[in-house]
Amino acid sequence: MDAPVGITIGDPAGIGPEVVGAALGAGSGSGSGSGSILGGRFRLYGPGPMVRALAAAVPGCDAVATTPTLDGVEIGRYTPASGAASVAALLAAARDLAGGRIAALVTGPISKAALAEAGLPHPGQTELVAEACGVGRFAMMLAGPRLRVVLATTHMALRDVPAALTRERVFDASDLVAAFLRDRLRIEAPRLAVLGLNPHASDGGRFGDEEERVIAPAIARLRAAGIDAAGPLPADTAFHRAAAGAFDAVVAMYHDQGLGPLKLLHFPDAINVTLGLPRPRCSPDHGPAFDLAGTGRADPSSTRAAVAFAVTGSSPVPA
Repeated sequence: MDAPVGITIGDPAGIGPEVVGAALGAGSGSGSGSGSILGGRFRLYGPGPMVRALAAAVPGCDAVATTPTLDGVEIGRYTPASGAASVAALLAAARDLAGGRIAALVTGPISKAALAEAGLPHPGQTELVAEACGVGRFAMMLAGPRLRVVLATTHMALRDVPAALTRERVFDASDLVAAFLRDRLRIEAPRLAVLGLNPHASDGGRFGDEEERVIAPAIARLRAAGIDAAGPLPADTAFHRAAAGAFDAVVAMYHDQGLGPLKLLHFPDAINVTLGLPRPRCSPDHGPAFDLAGTGRADPSSTRAAVAFAVTGSSPVPA
């Protein structure tokens, strides 16, 4: 690729800098390691002292200092300074992704409090990057070696989900993941499991009407578009079937419905991919873990998988 892959180091007080360094092989001393990982070139975004040190340790890296110092940053503890630094890096990298100055973006973990403190309306990095790219139709997919999950709704209170769940949202999430599976993973006829919202997919209307009123019409539209979509399926059995290989992806109706099973199977190695963007954006499937920062116990596996996806454009899940 001509343009480099952008990587934000996340909150500088959390584990982001160390897992990014480990994923790139910083300090490994072996040329096999790292900045040349899968033939990639990288551009690191974050506080100057951190990204310059990382870039110097990894062949093929350059640094973009989005804040000049580490003043106010305390390793292992969130502060307004660390939050502001993480947002500055994210905004700069998102602009570069939108402008094509980087070929793909890996976003390091940040605290969602940082977005609120910056006065931004976005509930997470996914929504901010999508807006920066001018995209209104997008979805969040989490993927590991045995399971892929895409969310019809993302970061919102559970009480708000039924009102937010629309036929369009269910269709868009399903259509976007089907396109990803076809176009990126070369799965000719993707098989989707579309979940119900309620227990037992409402059991014929006994426990709610969202299945009949919202989800089933969206599935009918998917099938009319030639997409193999099964459902509405009870969530308590669909994940077992998907993990056994019956489906190529699961479409969940809300955050914890989908990510609880995904993280049970793939906590250390799943990645988060934003579907619908003009260029790839992904992230590790965990937060800044301030309690682990500086202890040497942070697992870089998810960040390494995210970097590999950004370089190759392939999912970590075997096709």
